[in-house]
Amino acid sequence: MASITLFFIPYAGGSASVSFKWKKLLLPQIKLVPLELAGRGIRSGEPLKDSIEEISDDLLHKIGQEIAHGDPYAIYGHSMGTMIAFELYYKLVAGGFGEPAHLFVSGGRAPHVPRNFPWSHDLPADQFRTHLQRYGQLSEAIFDNRELYDYFMPVLRADFKAVETYKYTAKPEPLHCPITALTGLADNTLALQDVEAWAQHTDQDFRMFTFDGGHFFIHDEMERITQIINENLERSAVANRIQH
Repeated sequence: MASITLFFIPYAGGSASVSFKWKKLLLPQIKLVPLELAGRGIRSGEPLKDSIEEISDDLLHKIGQEIAHGDPYAIYGHSMGTMIAFELYYKLVAGGFGEPAHLFVSGGRAPHVPRNFPWSHDLPADQFRTHLQRYGQLSEAIFDNRELYDYFMPVLRADFKAVETYKYTAKPEPLHCPITALTGLADNTLALQDVEAWAQHTDQDFRMFTFDGGHFFIHDEMERITQIINENLERSAVANRIQH
C-alpha cells in the first residue's frame, strides 16, 4: 500500500486533537493530518467562521499546504465535519486535487436530509445549555467555569450557526469515491435512515457501520474506527492498482 494522507475534520465545538490518539493505530502508510478549525486549538487567535462555506474554503487552503495535485488522500469528518467534508470534496476536485480515495462520514446525516429541530445557536444561555446536553459528553465544567464558558460558548454558537444555516444544493455529479458511514445506535440526534441516505451521494461503494454508543462514540471506539479506516484504505489502494 502506497502512502496516503488522511485529513480529519472535527465536530462542532471540537478540536483536531480528538484524532491524535489514532496515529498509533493507523497503518504506517497513512499520514494523519488533523485539520484545526479557525478559532480553536493552535488557531485560537484567528476569528471564528460561522458558515460551512467559509469553513470549507478555509480548509481547502490548509489542505493545499499539505498535499500537491495528484497526491493520494482521504477525508474523515465527524458530525459537523461530515457536512464540511462533503462540500470540501467538490472544492478539492474543482481545485485540481483529484478524487479522494475515500470519504468517511461519522455521526452525521446525509447533507440533503433536512434537520427537524429549530435553530439553537441564538438561544439564551440556559436554553442553549439544555440543547447542548442532548448530544451527551458535554462537560458541565464548561458551564461552571467562567473561563471555560467564555472560551467555548462563542465556538459552539458559531459552529451551531454553521450547521443550522447550511443549505444543501444539489450537485451536478455524485461523489466518485467510496463512502463509509459510521453511526452510534444510541445517537438521539439523528435516525439510521438519515445516515443510510449518504448512499445516494456516491456512484462507488457505500458501507455503513454501527456502534453501541451515542453521538460521541468516536471517543470510545478508536480501535474499531481505525481498523475500519485501515481496511477501507487498503481496499481502495488495491482497487486503484487494478484500475491502473
